[in-house]
Amino acid sequence: MLQQRKKDYLQRLIEEFFKKLEELINGKRILKDEEKKSILNDCFRFFFDNFGTLKDDNAEKIIEKIEDSELLEQYARLLTLKFEVTGLKDRRELNIALSIIEYLQKTESTYSWDRTILREDILRLLDEKG
Repeated sequence: MLQQRKKDYLQRLIEEFFKKLEELINGKRILKDEEKKSILNDCFRFFFDNFGTLKDDNAEKIIEKIEDSELLEQYARLLTLKFEVTGLKDRRELNIALSIIEYLQKTESTYSWDRTILREDILRLLDEKG
């Protein structure tokens, strides 16, 4: 029950972020950098508070701490979004996101189109910046 509440809370944060991002892309609203960072920080704070994830954790530690595959995928998505929408272009975090997605693709029995697209997006970003 508690795990489901955690998932619901994270999903709400992510949906809020995507809604604001969509408004930004469509020109309906301009998101200030502070707003972007605040939303991302809220999402990362959730993972820190509930799973003890740290900025310096490698992919293996994150996978160990966040045992739920859906939440792991969301964490990888957050790392990718952080890379894309903020000025913090940390390739290490992008590599962590890629490692998490590749781990999920190997261990999950169901195919996920979203996960495949996320993997391709991460590879594209690594290719562009490197």
